Amino acid sequence: MKNKVTIIDLANKSLISKSTISRYLQGKNVSAKKQVEIEKAIIELGYIRNNFASFLRTNKSNILGVLVPDLDNPFFIKIIKRLEEISQNLGKTLIIKTTKSNDSIELEAIDFIRGFLVDAIFLCRSELTDETLQSLNIDTPLISLDKKFKTINSVVSNNKMSGYKLTKHLFQNVSENVMFFSRIKESASVIERTDGYKKYCTENSKSILEYKYIKGKDIDYDNLLKYIKENNIEGIISRNDNDAVRILAFLNEMTYKGLIYRLKVCGFDNISLSKRIIPKLTTIDQKIEDMCDTAFDILMNYDESEDPKVYIQQSELIIRESSINTEPK
Repeated sequence: MKNKVTIIDLANKSLISKSTISRYLQGKNVSAKKQVEIEKAIIELGYIRNNFASFLRTNKSNILGVLVPDLDNPFFIKIIKRLEEISQNLGKTLIIKTTKSNDSIELEAIDFIRGFLVDAIFLCRSELTDETLQSLNIDTPLISLDKKFKTINSVVSNNKMSGYKLTKHLFQNVSENVMFFSRIKESASVIERTDGYKKYCTENSKSILEYKYIKGKDIDYDNLLKYIKENNIEGIISRNDNDAVRILAFLNEMTYKGLIYRLKVCGFDNISLSKRIIPKLTTIDQKIEDMCDTAFDILMNYDESEDPKVYIQQSELIIRESSINTEPK
C-alpha cells in the first residue's frame, strides 16, 4: 500500500520549509515563486489536501452549491460552466443538483447541499416562494438567478423588455400575425417574456396569439401547423432557443414540402446551436456570464445586515437570418 504523502514530503521535494507550505495550504500569503514550487510538488507526489481539516481551521468549506431545473437546457449549462469557472479561480468547489422544476425536490436539494456546510447556494430559476424561503430560516447566503425574490438577493434579465423588443423587431419584418409559443405551465421568466409580447401587441393594436403545449410532452406538430394556417401566422416568438430550434427544423421541412411559406422565428438565450441551425436564429442574449459575475460579486461583498436587492441585467437583441428577409429582390 502506498504511504500517505505528508507536508514533510512536500518540503523535501520542493526545498521549501514546512511552515511556509502549511501557510500556503491554509490559503495564507506566500510568494508566487514558492506557490509554483509547492504546487509542482503536490502534483508530482500526489498529495491530497485535507479539506475537512481546513474547514475546522477556517470555518469555511470553500464549497458552493448550485440548483438548476435540469441539464437538458443549454441555458443552465452555460450558467454552471460560468459559476464553475469563477469558483475554480477562487479556489472553491461547486456542487450541482437538479430540481426538475419541482418545489419539493428543490427543498430536498437545499437540505442535501447544506449538509456540506456550503458557503453559499445559487438558486437558478427557483420554484420556491418568498414565504417558503423565509420559513426555512437559513443562515447560508442564498442568491437567485433568473427569478426575482424579495427575501434574497436576485440577479435577473429584463425579460419583459426583451419580449417587447423581440416582438417589435418581428412585426417590422412581417405583414401578418405573430404568435408566442410557450408551455401551459411556465416559469416566471417566460411569463415576463410573454407579458412583453402582449404589451407591444396591445400598444400597437395587434392580435395576441398564444400557442401552448403541455410540459413534459412532445410538441404536437400537426396541431401546431393547423394553428399557424388558421391564424395566418407569419412570425413565431418561442419561449426559448431550445424550442425555437425544434420549431425551425419542423418548419424547414414543411417549407421544403411546399405546405407553408417560410415563417420567421425568434427565441431567447442565445445558445450555441442558435447560430449553427439554418437559418441562423434571431435571439435574445441574456448575458449569462455577466449575470453569474454579478452573483459572485454579491457573494464576495455579502452583508447579512443589508436588505436583499434585485439586480437587473440588460439583454441584447441578436438579429440573424431567421427573422429577416434574405431572399434577393
